[in-house]
Amino acid sequence: MRALIAFFAIALFALPVAGHELAVYTVVVNSEGAYPTDVPKDSLKEGDAIWFWMKDSTEGASLIVELEKGGTSYPSPELTYSCELDEDGEKVNEDCQNRFEFLFNQYKAAGMWDVTYHIYMNGTINSTIEGSVYINADSHDDDHSSFSHYVRPVAGIAAVFSLLAMVMLLMTPSQGQHEEE
Repeated sequence: MRALIAFFAIALFALPVAGHELAVYTVVVNSEGAYPTDVPKDSLKEGDAIWFWMKDSTEGASLIVELEKGGTSYPSPELTYSCELDEDGEKVNEDCQNRFEFLFNQYKAAGMWDVTYHIYMNGTINSTIEGSVYINADSHDDDHSSFSHYVRPVAGIAAVFSLLAMVMLLMTPSQGQHEEE
């Protein structure tokens, strides 16, 4: 009986699940520009994130990244190469940032996003670089694996058998109870 319970427990946890593992894509901006300027089409899906790192160590350089889609703009804070730290390793200025993380909405982010990299030198705009990010829809209904169509029924059957096995196990007296009587 215990072997049957163990089998169904293992089968339940071993079944594959649909969906994708969330990803983070990194764009590095240095004195040469943004790399990559355009994020490849199949790199990100809804729910994924992108990091824009300011890696230009030129004195007085700063960056503002602006993402735009459908007339709505999402600007980053001003990014610098490094932030001054105190003797405990804490930021002296909490507003100082060298990385901008943008999390794409899990449901309505699919499509082309325009990215503008505003590069400043000593507070004055020095250059602007245009780029793009394409976000793919995260559609769980489009799983083309023929095996995935069997996951729900098998998981349901395994859950029912596991529940029945647990009930039977709880109702069966253990050997320790017989010895005490």
